[in-house]
Amino acid sequence: MDDDDLVSSAVQLDAVGQRSVVLAQGRAPDLDHDRSIVGRCIHGCKRNRRPNRRRQGRTRYRRSMSPRATNHAILFLLSVELLSGLISFTVGRPQGEWVFWLHGIGGFSLVGLVIWKYRIVLRSFHRRGVASETVGSIVLALLFFGVLSTGTLWAIIGRGSLDIPGYGNMRLLVIHTTLGLALTIPLIVHAAMRWPRRVRRSDFANRRAALRLFAVGLVGVALWQGASAAAPTAGKRPRFTGSREEASGEGNAHPVTQWLFDSRQRIDAGEWRLRLEGEVAQPLLLTLDEVSAIARHRATATLDCTGGWYTIQDWSGLLLSELLDIASPSQNAESVVIESVTGFNRRFSVSEADRLLLATHIKGEPLSTGHGYPLRLVAPGHRGYNWVKWVTRIEVSSMPSWWQSPLPLQ
Repeated sequence: MDDDDLVSSAVQLDAVGQRSVVLAQGRAPDLDHDRSIVGRCIHGCKRNRRPNRRRQGRTRYRRSMSPRATNHAILFLLSVELLSGLISFTVGRPQGEWVFWLHGIGGFSLVGLVIWKYRIVLRSFHRRGVASETVGSIVLALLFFGVLSTGTLWAIIGRGSLDIPGYGNMRLLVIHTTLGLALTIPLIVHAAMRWPRRVRRSDFANRRAALRLFAVGLVGVALWQGASAAAPTAGKRPRFTGSREEASGEGNAHPVTQWLFDSRQRIDAGEWRLRLEGEVAQPLLLTLDEVSAIARHRATATLDCTGGWYTIQDWSGLLLSELLDIASPSQNAESVVIESVTGFNRRFSVSEADRLLLATHIKGEPLSTGHGYPLRLVAPGHRGYNWVKWVTRIEVSSMPSWWQSPLPLQ
């Protein structure tokens, strides 16, 4: 017996029952009433057979990542990205390569979460419509997309820049960093106002949730490896920091950059002086001719800029340790502060003095104005912002070398 026969039988039984009651009460059958009974029975049976679309939708939705879990996962990964991105600026040696791996995998894992987040946003718009806070959400989404797209393009292409009014030429990596920092505060405000604050254990502890997170991680690893494999097609393989090689061995032809608010200086060689003071027995005040007379050391070193490029050059000048030997540091000396005419400065351990070069020439020619003439610091193993330009003062200090902000604030 098929479903239609069952419906017909149910209708007949119900109609017969109703008719029996009528006859028992001595009343004449009402044909219109019988027809209404039959109609209700047919409608009820068909309604029970009809699939519950809302229930099916909820079932399908539970199979994907819940809004609460998705939002918390995105917030966690963005926090990892911000922290690892800032730390990566301080890493100049291969031992810290894991920081760049973490940043890359975390960034590409966000791509997978964006798919789930897109569904959540659409459901929210369908349910609530456009509200006053929609504008803020759109701005946040644009910043989020800008961070992901610029980071992805840089990982694959490694080149490209835009002319920013009032600033000048800005590389993709710098744009990526700027947008990432700009995203931080709006995201915190949005999360505090809109996202659920309570994390449920079931969102991440059950097997299905674990598989989802594992899949997100696999997507991140696969995309990161794919970007790394595609990167050499855009030029030479990037360094472990992600930087691409530019103008190696070409002297002053490599890019000219400054950190944040620092500005290019034009120094009069006749008036310039190098002052060495602090925890020393013999303070020094040297002219450029006096510095050049003792500048006999040469070294090949890699300048790795946080703007996304690196260059390998031959530098010549004098070791910082040679100046310290003349000045005789006291037993309290712990660090050395190298300062520019602009006030920009960085602190190093005294134990590094024999590896720090005060350069006057690059590839046999004097430094250009943009590259720090007449004297700049060459600090192998440190990122480019530590290579202080236009050096004019050296202070030997009793403070430890870590007594400074990890990233310059000047």
